[in-house]
Amino acid sequence: MNTNEQIVHDLAEAWRTLNPELLIQHLAPEFQYDSMWVFESLDHDGYADYIRGKFNTIKNSGSSLTIHEVPGRNAIAIVQGAGEPTYYVIEIKDGKIVKGDLTAFI
Repeated sequence: MNTNEQIVHDLAEAWRTLNPELLIQHLAPEFQYDSMWVFESLDHDGYADYIRGKFNTIKNSGSSLTIHEVPGRNAIAIVQGAGEPTYYVIEIKDGKIVKGDLTAFI
């Protein structure tokens, strides 16, 4: 497994286990996160706080998630309950995630 594949695997595992530290360890200091449903971007520290809170909320709600790595892409598919997939697409540079985009399509 090469570095990019390992990072995508760790991203998927973070979502499967709701362990944000598996994801945060791979973020570059200049990391930027965007979601097509939110107007403001988050930087490294803002995103670390956000994802910790989000995973806690999911744990407390008992919501079910299904996570799949997207073959050939630096991305995972996230399905909540019986809903449609949401895609988390990442850009990797020098072994670190520099960009994360949450989107309805890839």
